[in-house]
Amino acid sequence: MRYLLTIQLLLLTSAAFASDQPASCELAGKSVISRSSSGLAQVSNLGDIQITCSVPGRPYSWGDTRSPLKIATVAYQVLPDGSKKFVPSETIQSGNSYGEVESVDFDFHIPLESAELDAEVNLIVAMMEKSIPSEQVTEKSHKRALESGRLLVGEHRVGHFQVKCRILDGDRVMGVGVVELEVLFKGRVSDLYTSPPV
Repeated sequence: MRYLLTIQLLLLTSAAFASDQPASCELAGKSVISRSSSGLAQVSNLGDIQITCSVPGRPYSWGDTRSPLKIATVAYQVLPDGSKKFVPSETIQSGNSYGEVESVDFDFHIPLESAELDAEVNLIVAMMEKSIPSEQVTEKSHKRALESGRLLVGEHRVGHFQVKCRILDGDRVMGVGVVELEVLFKGRVSDLYTSPPV
């Protein structure tokens, strides 16, 4: 009886690990602008961060219908002392491929901290409002501009990050991978509004 329980536990453990298969996740080459001395991929805070994650293809028979795989991410900022801090992140899935290997392509975004984002949006809106007659600037239009600005400013937070990516088939985890990157400061969106014309 004891041996039967041991075998059952081993089978359950194997099944649990099998459902958490590794995935291959990497930054798109066009997102990488340089590498650190240690080889860490570096991207611009003003550029697109595009990632592709791949797992072995699901079994398929002629006539089967398969829903596209989905992606879920969790991001951590790696602090100078090596500790990690959870940070909000966003993804926009942009494509899938099928076959012996299935892939998910997505754009990844690490938003600015709220106070930093507000300062950036306020600066942009102030510069835009200077270019139109003052009588056209109302409290309502100002508030609408601030709300729109928060959605449109796509700058990434600067720092060193680890991104845990889970590839999902419905609720089932098909694979898990990690992308590590450094976001470098390359300017602000507001520079486009505040810099004098050349």
